[in-house]
Amino acid sequence: MAADPSDVSLTRFFDTSSAARKAAAPLKKSAEVGVTFTDVPGEFRFTLVDGRPRLLREKAQDPDFILTMSPGAVAAIAGKPDDDVGDLGITFFQHMLADKPEDKVRVKLHSGLIKLTMRGYLGVLAAGGPKVVMWLAQKGLKGPSAVASAISRLKK
Repeated sequence: MAADPSDVSLTRFFDTSSAARKAAAPLKKSAEVGVTFTDVPGEFRFTLVDGRPRLLREKAQDPDFILTMSPGAVAAIAGKPDDDVGDLGITFFQHMLADKPEDKVRVKLHSGLIKLTMRGYLGVLAAGGPKVVMWLAQKGLKGPSAVASAISRLKK
């Protein structure tokens, strides 16, 4: 049986994963992410609807960043609906660093650190807890200045 298209898999994940809901809880109503998939045409937007994470088939109007997600990355993330927020965060970051295009999540940042903070993204990072902090530290991201530096690299 063929795997579902990435948009279907990610929508199901947001509908069923308690970790996805916990990770998205710190986000403000104004937070939105543009999403494209390498296996599905069209533009999508991730946002909160009635406080729940949703993937909508429409273009983001004021995206904080744009994600381009490969089928391998979506399968890895959506295939773990029972993971905790920390493990989910690590899986996402691992796919940002993936070498193979079929496993990659590409990120193009549109907002600066202040706007990201105001829209709740640092709260999402904090929701990952010590697991994410330790993983980021192992990758050389220790402290606020390292996070700010990493964010500035994503804007290029």
